[in-house]
Amino acid sequence: MRYIKVLLLVLIFFVSMLFLFQNQETLSRNMALSLNLFFLPPMKPVTFPTYFVVLASFLLGALLIMAWLLWDKLALAAKLMKAEWKVRKLEKEVAKYEAQISTAVTTPAEAKAKFPFKKTEKVKGDITAPDPDKNV
Repeated sequence: MRYIKVLLLVLIFFVSMLFLFQNQETLSRNMALSLNLFFLPPMKPVTFPTYFVVLASFLLGALLIMAWLLWDKLALAAKLMKAEWKVRKLEKEVAKYEAQISTAVTTPAEAKAKFPFKKTEKVKGDITAPDPDKNV
């Protein structure tokens, strides 16, 4: 998977360089950018070469994607940490119950004495449920 990712990045870089090289004359023309908001006084237009606008847009997009991926990674790390805390808490609870079980019953005689129910006689023969259609 790593090699495919590197191959795709190289391909994207190659195509973008080819685009910039083939459109060098068009991209070196100046572009006037202005922002005219109705509640502020109008701004003077700022001129930039077109290739600068294209590269700045690409850079801004890359920075936004990096920030989004960083946010996602931090959120997943927080979820992982929370899950690990829960696992530790449950492991402590299991250890506590195992300790209680190991100290509660030590011999079969003690277990028989502590068991609240008495063993009943074995029933001989087949046990069948009563038939609801018969009135006995």
